[in-house]
Amino acid sequence: MDIKERASVTPPFLSHDLTKGAVMPQISLGAWVQALDDAGLLRRYTDEKRVDELAQLMEDNPDKAILVERVKDCAFPFFANGMQTQEICALALGCDPREVSAEIGRRSTIHYPAQLVDTAPCKEVVIKGSDVDLTIFPLFLHHTFDGQAYINDGRIITRDPETGDINDGIQRLMYRSKDLLNIDMRAANHQGAINGEAYHALKKDMPVAVCVGGPTLDQISSMTRVPGAHIDGWDKLGGFLGGPAEVVRCETVDLTVPANAEIVLEGHVITSEDWIHDEGPYGEATGTYGTEPLAHNWNVKVDCVTYRRKAIYQHASIGGLHPGRTDMYIWLPAIEGDLFETLQRAGVHVLDVHLPPASCENIAYARIRPVSGGDAKQALGAMLTGSHHQFPKIAYVFDEDIDIYDEEQVKWAQAWRYNPGIGTLLIPGQNINPLDPSITMKQLPVSITKIGFDCTMPLGQDNAKFARALIMPPIEQPADVEPLTEDEIEDKLRELLQQSPKSWREIVTYFAGQPYPHVYRAFGRLRPHLGRMADQGPDYPYTIADTEFVPGTRKD
Repeated sequence: MDIKERASVTPPFLSHDLTKGAVMPQISLGAWVQALDDAGLLRRYTDEKRVDELAQLMEDNPDKAILVERVKDCAFPFFANGMQTQEICALALGCDPREVSAEIGRRSTIHYPAQLVDTAPCKEVVIKGSDVDLTIFPLFLHHTFDGQAYINDGRIITRDPETGDINDGIQRLMYRSKDLLNIDMRAANHQGAINGEAYHALKKDMPVAVCVGGPTLDQISSMTRVPGAHIDGWDKLGGFLGGPAEVVRCETVDLTVPANAEIVLEGHVITSEDWIHDEGPYGEATGTYGTEPLAHNWNVKVDCVTYRRKAIYQHASIGGLHPGRTDMYIWLPAIEGDLFETLQRAGVHVLDVHLPPASCENIAYARIRPVSGGDAKQALGAMLTGSHHQFPKIAYVFDEDIDIYDEEQVKWAQAWRYNPGIGTLLIPGQNINPLDPSITMKQLPVSITKIGFDCTMPLGQDNAKFARALIMPPIEQPADVEPLTEDEIEDKLRELLQQSPKSWREIVTYFAGQPYPHVYRAFGRLRPHLGRMADQGPDYPYTIADTEFVPGTRKD
């Protein structure tokens, strides 16, 4: 179904209209899975599946979440693809699919202090010490060249050793042994990596908690953390919930996790060591294995595992033959929200921001209403530099009459409104996600030249030449029209044009219901006495005149 035809679905757990400040309770992952099922956005597999079959099941369902109720040799149901479409994100946010980026931008600026609770369902089962065994989870080879199985939908929770602020962000964990994982913290702009480097400088191991999976709303919140902003991650989660988030203390580390957590791993990132452990390769959001497939990273020692009874294990789809339609889609609305807020702060009248999924985060479109001569270029500059995620590499800006969710309209505007000589913006030396295989630098840190394309019409000119030749829709026919003779139609047409100039569209609409041959013959009889308003494109209306090209402005 085309995105324009999809109606927004109100989640059953919404307490009231979001536009009036709705509170969205911290539902469990199980409740979220049921909400997806109720909305027709989930495919259930009730027959038993092997772990080696799970990757293909994710690949086969690019437009739906999946739940495998029974996994051979594993006690946990398997949930995946839970973040990979605009409809799923819209359901989580309780908004129309086309409002996702604006809604994320709005909520990301709101914060509520978290509330500590005594206990939570994620404490129903507690496993510590030598009893920890990560093979209880459905471990499998996701991509053909991956170095090992990954726990890849883990929200990595750490604390800034200086401010005490909590950070949560989604990072991958590679299996090493039953209580040991690798963690990829090479993205130096991520707050979790910044925290890790701070502990490394102190020659201490960093306490960590990992929430495996969770409702999509919680995951969206974790994508909007801004390094250096000194905003506690749980206060930020409250902004997305519309009220304070409830959190509970961990069992073995001085950290808190959301009270609706499903599965929690507790332990330490061994930051007292250097980056000395092998990690990777791993199929990335780009659809490749990144620029450094076999990396040096830290280890994570897991000392405790807690989970709720009947917990669901969540995994993120990534890579494959349609990398833009995987759980990495959740990156798109987070970046869109970033850019929407950035454009607003830059004083640009922004209407929509959209990252086409197939671009894998690296191309962005913005629909704006230009009012000043520099708005288009200013918008491009903001888009190319304004997201802490370091995307996009390529940006386009369009007028408000272009539907940026419709690739045919986008391509049309690129073809006919973009002028390479004056519409191109190049910005060298920009941050870029180091996974981009087009980067020529051999080691971190990296940068790249980014490019923007102005596909808007120039301001202050007669832009009739840019008008789109849209199909005339059927004219609504009035009921009980009294038929007129050609003479009567001619008289009425003369009277109509004496009042003010009229386009042919206005004329045929005015005479709707009359036999069209009568209208055309009556017009033909009057035509020698008509001229066209030559300065009034794009329709150049007819008027009573003794010359065919009539100068001047139209006054209705």
